Amino acid sequence: MGLREEFLAKFARLKAEADTRQAAMAAGREAKVLSDEEVARGHPKVKVESGFQGVCYGVRLGTWFGWFWLVFTCVHCVALFYGLSQGSVKMNGRMVTQPDWWHFALLALFYVPFFLVGFAFTIARYRLTLTDELVTLRWRILPYLGWTSTLRAGDAVKVTLAFRGSRENKKPVDAVVVASQGKEIHFGAFLPVDIKEHLAGLIRHYYGDAPTADAGSVAPFIPNP
Repeated sequence: MGLREEFLAKFARLKAEADTRQAAMAAGREAKVLSDEEVARGHPKVKVESGFQGVCYGVRLGTWFGWFWLVFTCVHCVALFYGLSQGSVKMNGRMVTQPDWWHFALLALFYVPFFLVGFAFTIARYRLTLTDELVTLRWRILPYLGWTSTLRAGDAVKVTLAFRGSRENKKPVDAVVVASQGKEIHFGAFLPVDIKEHLAGLIRHYYGDAPTADAGSVAPFIPNP
């Protein structure tokens, strides 16, 4: 075998190993099975609300990165506002010696996206609503600011902890993945591991275990990416 063939064979082997690892990460692991006592005991950081249609779980996303980002942004913002009030800040390349109200308004507008990033990793909340027909996930940075995802709950609802593209310190982290009828929603990649496992277990406990088909009779369930 020549050098070129050896290189191509090694490259193909490494690619196959990488594809296998990626597939294993995407498939993830099944959610923990929670007993009735564990569900009743709950989790100190997961809020529970029961209604006549279903049950709601709420949790806040608070990370050290978010708090550091928010504190740094606040300090930087106060310093620039103070400097602007003292006439020692440049805007559009010019020193503003006598700032007007719109100078402060523009500076405040500049900091809005930075504060939103900080809020997204500190005070943002997930609200998960489970009913017999629907799984509804709401994520809000502030009231009325965020997104909502829904998933039809069929006869089989599969809950796993799997990689969906999020990384923390360059390391892949698992998200809670809920799949049914060939579709899926995922969330909570940056939640603490114990909270993710508890939420996944709550979803699995609510819908029960997905029925498994006999080998060779029906194709295995594969959620869409």
